[in-house]
Amino acid sequence: MSFYPIIAQQIGLDDRQAGFLIGASIHDVAQAIGGGYTYSDEAGSYATIVKLARVALLATFVALVSIILAQSGAQAKRMPIWRKIALPWFIAAFLIVVAANSVMEVPAEVTNTSLTASKALLLLAVTATAMRSRLDLLMQMGWRALMPVLGATFASFAAALLFSTIVL
Repeated sequence: MSFYPIIAQQIGLDDRQAGFLIGASIHDVAQAIGGGYTYSDEAGSYATIVKLARVALLATFVALVSIILAQSGAQAKRMPIWRKIALPWFIAAFLIVVAANSVMEVPAEVTNTSLTASKALLLLAVTATAMRSRLDLLMQMGWRALMPVLGATFASFAAALLFSTIVL
């Protein structure tokens, strides 16, 4: 979250490219959005959209897996399909808010208040994440435990950077 906006600025990405890079490559939602807004408000908006799109795609994947896993057993075959889909509450809430915002006009006061509240909650989430992080435990496990984390981080960053510079 701290280094990606600096890297994006150093390599000369515009707001849209930086927002995509940050939103696509940082795993934690709060950190991705926070990193985007660190770059600029426009990059923060792009990072939010990209990150939440990843969450929405994850929701689809989770729904499909839950349907496949629920197919086994005699009792599961009698269940309606809506009972087989076991979406986490935050994904269901996200989809409901997206659908509501797409079909109805939200007053500007509600939008502005919600935006301010979401930024405040985001700040609290990032702070809580930092407070609960235990890097000392990872360091105690040695460099071998750190290698998969570094590899996944590098691969995610490289793929997002490639996409943001070539496609966008």
